[in-house]
Amino acid sequence: MPVPRARLSFVKVFGGVWVPGLGSALGSVGFGAVTTFAALLFANRGWTQGWFAYTAYAVAFIFARVFFSHAADRFGGAKVALFCVLIETTGQALMWLAACPDLALLGAALTGFGFSLVYPGFGEAVRRVPAQSRGLAMGAYTAFIDLAQGLASPGLGLVAKGAGLNVVFLVSAITVLCAALVASWLIACPGTIGGQAQ
Repeated sequence: MPVPRARLSFVKVFGGVWVPGLGSALGSVGFGAVTTFAALLFANRGWTQGWFAYTAYAVAFIFARVFFSHAADRFGGAKVALFCVLIETTGQALMWLAACPDLALLGAALTGFGFSLVYPGFGEAVRRVPAQSRGLAMGAYTAFIDLAQGLASPGLGLVAKGAGLNVVFLVSAITVLCAALVASWLIACPGTIGGQAQ
């Protein structure tokens, strides 16, 4: 009769997922920027139908999830995450620079398309945790996004108050771009997660 393997401690599990968790958290800031500030940007610019920005985001997000969810399995999670955060960064930059509503809508759509596979892309790292601890690993990994969402909107709100609504999307673009550094590190060091050999 096989002896069940002991579950890893939370500290070890956290050590195994904090790097991809950080990448996913940074990549989620574009989502917070669109959902919280896109309609405000439209209103501030005198553009009508600001609600459509979130619709463009959501449609692109769902489209990518439906048709490209297999990409992480085929190409590797970190590579997909890198590609997607660059798309998301482009979307946020377009919203920052948008001089017309159509450009802002395109930016929102690119943000949604890009963010759609950031979570599953970085989440591939959870597979490297032993099977008996994957539930805990997924919880720890997801907590990074929850924390990011709890901090991003208030933080970006301070940016909006101090520098203007469009600057929110510049700051978001820079933050999301930092997730590309995390993905690049995971690609360069595929045998390590959180600084620990797997």
